[in-house]
Amino acid sequence: MKKTLIVLGVLAISLFSFTGCNDDSELNKYKREVEDFYEELAERNDAINAINSDTQAASSELLDELDKVNVAFKEFAALEVPREYISVESLADEAATLMDEAVTQYHQAFAGETINDFDAAMAYEKYCRAIIRINYIGDLFQGKKLEGEGISVIYEESSEE
Repeated sequence: MKKTLIVLGVLAISLFSFTGCNDDSELNKYKREVEDFYEELAERNDAINAINSDTQAASSELLDELDKVNVAFKEFAALEVPREYISVESLADEAATLMDEAVTQYHQAFAGETINDFDAAMAYEKYCRAIIRINYIGDLFQGKKLEGEGISVIYEESSEE
């Protein structure tokens, strides 16, 4: 989990190059919102990594931070996406759904006196799938071509008026 969130931090830094100087266009506003999202994830990553797992409060601290990550994903998915990045909308929605399911399952895993390993493993799988989608979004912003199993790229003719 630490490594994937670190990757998100690196992506956030790379996204800084996308903002324009004092241009309040819809596209630049969206890019700033994406940067804010990645910064929030980097902060949550730092907070999660700072949790002392040897304390009794570790589980509740982790769940609190995961709840904050979940809120960030939901807010990100709710953003209005400009036409230039319309493909990001479905990825963000999928990521938010997967993160919500992951956090719910993490709460179930930690609900008993002992950690339910099955629920924790399922939660981690969904968490990873959500992060993969966020990484795809970062790749799209960097102009990279998405490749891999289950990825379909549909090209649209640009209409110049």
